[in-house]
Amino acid sequence: MNTITIEAQSERAVLVPEAGCQCLSYSVGALEVIAGPDSPDSWRQHPHRLGIPILFPWPGRVAGARFTYRGKSYRLPVNDPRGNSIHGFACERPFTVLRHGPYFMTALLDSGADSSISALWPWPFQLELDYEVGNGLRLKATVRNTGTEAMPFGFGAHPYFRAPLGSGSRSDMTLKLAAESRWRLDARMIPDGALEPLAGKFDFISPRAIDADTYDDAFHMMPNERDEPRARLKDPSARVTVEIRADRAYGEFVVYVPPSDPVVAIEPYTSAPDAFNLAARGIESGMLELWPGETWSATFEIRISAP
Repeated sequence: MNTITIEAQSERAVLVPEAGCQCLSYSVGALEVIAGPDSPDSWRQHPHRLGIPILFPWPGRVAGARFTYRGKSYRLPVNDPRGNSIHGFACERPFTVLRHGPYFMTALLDSGADSSISALWPWPFQLELDYEVGNGLRLKATVRNTGTEAMPFGFGAHPYFRAPLGSGSRSDMTLKLAAESRWRLDARMIPDGALEPLAGKFDFISPRAIDADTYDDAFHMMPNERDEPRARLKDPSARVTVEIRADRAYGEFVVYVPPSDPVVAIEPYTSAPDAFNLAARGIESGMLELWPGETWSATFEIRISAP
């Protein structure tokens, strides 16, 4: 499987257009920031584990792999042990490279060029990803509705950060999150529609140590300005901090810290998990809609800084 490397000074990112156009590696000098798979080909076994998988046309879980939109019911493939559909299908599809330079790459997923997509998703679209490295790794996503009906969607990414980044332990790392509340989840890890105040292990308003805690939780973010970090993951052993900055469109973040893997995933989403079903119940979920011919775009970036 072919890879594309983009570089600027001491920064380097390795991208794999054929593997959902995800980033398998992002390094600054000798510091490897992203926990990637052993090889590009091993991605096939778990398309949304490790690296930076792209989550489209929905991020997170859709309850029972079904939803209602504008009065019509739709079914999705079940790919989650709890019977849900998770993280869309863009991460499983090959992208076509449109442009490529020393420090940038643009690639496209066009549903019109893949007849199997229409069986999964009845709304024709184009998803364009612009990667750029230099003073951080930036990803701009652009979605175009190329069909004749309004299309619901959400976009997200799933960066897996190495934890620890240095010689310490994951438990010593701290996380600060510009969140104002947390989505209450049921036993299937689906939001029940209620937002809870941040408290206890979920209170990341001030930096909080990961300790021995585990997470798979969705947070509703405060309104932000573009240059404000939305999340800061600090590793005292490496004396570095990973920052995620994002446009206001990324109104939800998921924090995923599994029991044993040496990773911390901080995932910017435009919508809450199960956003389609929440919206059908009249609950504000961040679900996006595009009318025929319309275009949407938003950017997030990863930066490395001193503590």
